[in-house]
Amino acid sequence: MMYTAMNMTDHRQCVALSGCFRGKLCDQLMHRPGRSVGKGELVYGLGDSAQSVFFLRRGFVKLTSLTEDGRELILRLHQAGEVFGELCHCTGERREQAVAMEDSEIVELNFDEFVAHLQNNRPAFLLFLSNVAQQLSAAYDQIQTLSFSSTMERLVRTLGRLADEFGEPDGEWVRLTHYFRQDDLAQMIGARREVVSTLLNQLRDRGLINYARKDGLLLHRAGLEGFLGTAEKSPANLSDSGF
Repeated sequence: MMYTAMNMTDHRQCVALSGCFRGKLCDQLMHRPGRSVGKGELVYGLGDSAQSVFFLRRGFVKLTSLTEDGRELILRLHQAGEVFGELCHCTGERREQAVAMEDSEIVELNFDEFVAHLQNNRPAFLLFLSNVAQQLSAAYDQIQTLSFSSTMERLVRTLGRLADEFGEPDGEWVRLTHYFRQDDLAQMIGARREVVSTLLNQLRDRGLINYARKDGLLLHRAGLEGFLGTAEKSPANLSDSGF
């Protein structure tokens, strides 16, 4: 019997398996010429024609959408070795924008060639479906969190996700491998930067986060999970002081 990420009950297993799909595709892309994208520059914009997918050879990219009042909301983050832009082809145009958070190098693959690769490679096709399912699941989780959770809960859940996706062990802590500004965290949870700053200070006072010397966040992953579990039983503990 073949098992794919759809059979998994642990969401972290879904994330790990989706990485297998990226690896399969990256084998084809590794020797193709790439192009440089500077920090803060667009890879593609909202409404652009969607005729290709992208492999991130080096750097860090965020996918964002804009609210009606012009605020930016981060939908997903991609680091080196990952594929992005594959979910825009049902309408033929980009429904989000991709922005480099660091100086990056990307490789572009025509969508027809991408589909041909999937048609000729059943394991890659199944892994692609798993990757899409994982992204949709993450999107539903984000919608639910933004709709029903307090600002503190949104922040704690987001920090936990960042620890899982972009963290490396550092003793009993997890060190984030990329630098996230307070503005970035605010864009992930739909809050003002000033609110995020206040909540981060509260978490630091509780010994759940710390600031590393190299400008990175240190997260106490088990402590954050425990705080969230305890606070869910006593909602007053998740109060964000009315912000």
